[in-house]
Amino acid sequence: MDGKQAHLDWQNLSIRLLLTLIAPVSIALAFDWLLTTFPIVTMIVGLLCIPLATVVVVRTALSELDRVIVEVAPLDPAVDEIPSVDGDGLPDASA
Repeated sequence: MDGKQAHLDWQNLSIRLLLTLIAPVSIALAFDWLLTTFPIVTMIVGLLCIPLATVVVVRTALSELDRVIVEVAPLDPAVDEIPSVDGDGLPDASA
């Protein structure tokens, strides 16, 4: 890591939230206000965008966490090859 700490990319999360929730709902509010149909379009856009934003932002956050975990504690394939002390994975000796 070269003395740097691993951090989540908050800018990426913020951009995804902005594009999937804040911008569409703001546009819908403006559209409702201009057409004087308040709050019909806003409710429809909210019903579509809230679940979409939840899925997109959570998936992005989980992928960012995976990236940080790999940076902080990289996988060591040599550890997986060492047999365990209690004999897991070895043939049954009782036969």
